[in-house]
Amino acid sequence: MAIRSCLLVSAAFLTLGACSDTAPASTRAAAPAASTAGGDECVPIADGMYEMRDGRLLVSTTPPELAANNPALWAQEIQTGLQAAGIDWLGITMRDQVAVVTGSAPDAGAKAQGLAAGLAAIEGHPRAGAAGMLVVDGISVEGGEEGLGVPLAALAGQLTTAESCQAAFNATSRDRVIQFGTGNANISPVSLPLVDALGGVAMLCRAFEIEIGTHTDTRGADDYNLRVSQERADALRAYLIGKGLPEETLKAVGYGESRPIDTGSTAEAHARNRRTEFTVKPR
Repeated sequence: MAIRSCLLVSAAFLTLGACSDTAPASTRAAAPAASTAGGDECVPIADGMYEMRDGRLLVSTTPPELAANNPALWAQEIQTGLQAAGIDWLGITMRDQVAVVTGSAPDAGAKAQGLAAGLAAIEGHPRAGAAGMLVVDGISVEGGEEGLGVPLAALAGQLTTAESCQAAFNATSRDRVIQFGTGNANISPVSLPLVDALGGVAMLCRAFEIEIGTHTDTRGADDYNLRVSQERADALRAYLIGKGLPEETLKAVGYGESRPIDTGSTAEAHARNRRTEFTVKPR
């Protein structure tokens, strides 16, 4: 973040003062100035670029022109702002065109508030907000379900190989199903956060071909199931292209009932067979 003239900090946080172990004395924060208002004190510091790291405000060594186009640094700036607002459990991970709001919320209500705050902070950032990023919910609830975007956030810090990409797709989809309207290709609104998380993985893995394969259960005529599954795969592909995925990255295939994973005829078997699989393939 660029700071000019002075930095307003709460008196309770003056011990975090601007400092740098390697910067010249002229760039370090001066002693607190006499100017105070409402419990805040103005601490004069030199003009320049600074970053918050481990609770300390340090002189940034990143050239301004690089910072202007570096999503990882945008994430640092946004997270610093969220921490200043008192949401210290919330995290932001960014890479390429993907942003993941992460953290562990104490309950579902706090998760909803944290996600809304994260979305607003990303949209309000001058560069991230203008970048049209795909924002994914990666917030977990303590003692509850893991956030949809947790595997995506982990992938953002790794080398994107075919293996790491497939592992991220598998982890995101595990015990989760993309739901559609009965007998049609309308993606259920309740499944859109899951589709966004899978789309984020596809965005980071766009060097590969990503097959979206949809499957039905064995009820209904073969040709009907084949048509519906293809329409559903096409609908997912169109949705993700609308979110910024390159058309050449995504291939939609409807398999109908031809590849069951459970040959039983129970309701549980039908539920297992109705699924969508994202498969990483070399180009």
